[in-house]
This record gives sequence, C-alpha cells and structure tokens, in this order.
Amino acid sequence: MPKTALEKAWADHSRLWEKNRWVYPVISRRAGGLSIGINLNLDKRCSFRCAYCQVDRSVAAAKIPLDLKALEMEIITLLEEYEKNGLTNFANFKEIDLEKRQVRDICLSGDGESTLEPQFESVCSLMAKIQQIYSKYPLQLTLITNGAHLHLENVRRGLRILTEHRGEVWAKLDAGSEEWFRKINGSAISLERIQENLEQTSKDFPMQVQTMLCRIGNVEPSPKEIDLYLNRLGKIYNAGRENLKGVQLYGVVRQTASPEVTALPKEFLENVAEKIKENFSIPVKVY
Repeated sequence: MPKTALEKAWADHSRLWEKNRWVYPVISRRAGGLSIGINLNLDKRCSFRCAYCQVDRSVAAAKIPLDLKALEMEIITLLEEYEKNGLTNFANFKEIDLEKRQVRDICLSGDGESTLEPQFESVCSLMAKIQQIYSKYPLQLTLITNGAHLHLENVRRGLRILTEHRGEVWAKLDAGSEEWFRKINGSAISLERIQENLEQTSKDFPMQVQTMLCRIGNVEPSPKEIDLYLNRLGKIYNAGRENLKGVQLYGVVRQTASPEVTALPKEFLENVAEKIKENFSIPVKVY
C-alpha cells in the first residue's frame, strides 16, 4: 500500500535543510507536529551503536566545532520561514495538513548523543532563550538521549535550564536484560548505569521513557525479556512518579543502517503497552 504524505514525512528525518548545518525541521510522530531538531553530533559521536539506528557510522564524518551564534541564527531563520508560509516551500511538507505542521518543540536529536557536546549547558540556555522570544508558540524543549551521561554535573545543569519551563527528557530504555541491551544498543556502558541514571533523572526532572521494539535478524524480545523490562520500568516509576510523564513505545518506520532490523507487528507493541498500563498509572503511547 502506498504511503501517505504524512507517513513519508514521518519516515524522512533528514538532518539537512537549506544551508543550515545544525538545525533541521521534521514532522514528528511523538512531538505531534513540527519539531525543530538540533543536531549537535555532525561527527556522529555516540556512546551507543543501536542496531536500529538510521545513521551510517561506516562513513566517517569530520569534527566541526559548535558555533553557538550560528546555531542561534539557524533556529531563528527556520522559525522566520515557518512564520512566512508554514514551511510549505519545503518539498517534504507541501502536502502535509496545516494541523500536522504546527510547531511543537525544539528538540536535541541528531546523529549521535547530544549530552556528549562540551557546550551542552550553553545549548540548553540558548534553547530557553529562543523559547522565551517565541513565547507565542507552545514550544516544548526536549532532549532525546540514550541516558548514558545524565549523571554528569554539566549535563544536569543543562537539564535544570531545559526543564525549567515546558521541558522534558526523553530517555531510552530498550532492554530488560544485559544480553538484549548489548544486542539492540551495542554499548560498552552497562545497563545498570543506564538504569541508575534514569531513576535519578525521574526523581529530578520531567521525563518520558522511550522504548524501541523491533526484531533483529529472526530474534524478537522474549516474554522473559519483556518481564525484565517491566521490572526496570517499575523501578524508574517508583523513583519519580510525579515526574514520569509517560512511556513511548515505537517501532521501525525509517530505513535503518542494519538490514537485520525489521518491524514487529503493531499488536506486539500494543500487548506490551497493555502490560505497562496494568502495572503502572502512567500514559503509554504506541507509535
């Protein structure tokens, strides 16, 4: 069945827009509209090697120092273009309904892990500044993160700024066991480190848990794996019930770097969602 214009936009999260280097627009399923993305990792630096990642890390990328002033101008340029025509001159968005093109957030999400950027705290300050300047829009400030560095003090200082007014941390939890964690996230960092960071973050900041459910080769998460995942999620829930805003379960919709990764049936995700709802009083969305 041919994809709709909206489905094509969801599947295409290109980091390129006009002459911008760091800032790009996407139609985001999870943001519920237009998301202004900030890619702080042009060099593809990341502490995970997720099997489902769409970034091709077999091709090296040059390190380009972050220019905060240039970053600010790129965000403003995009917002000014949005105010002119809703970005309808951008080919990817021409056929997207106005409702789905409403600007929703400024999001740190790129070709790697944003919290590895040395100027992370300053970037968060810049995002808060833009949010205040464009206060006529209900801009949420969002960090999408693998959670590996949330314990670092410079990162925590940035999160205090980011979450002061309509800001959230969207942190990854893709596994319940170390075995599946290695398979899906490919990181030398332990799952226990991730667990500790997510529990502490949920105590201190508004947070959502993001979980990718997919098949790798012919292997899918087993019932035992899902039980272990629920146990970890429960610990995060108990650590910060007031701050844990929800769980986002999502599957494969974009081309991944590894051909071994394939989508699970939507029913699989919905069954996991039902188990979460049975155990915890938090919103769960399936994408």
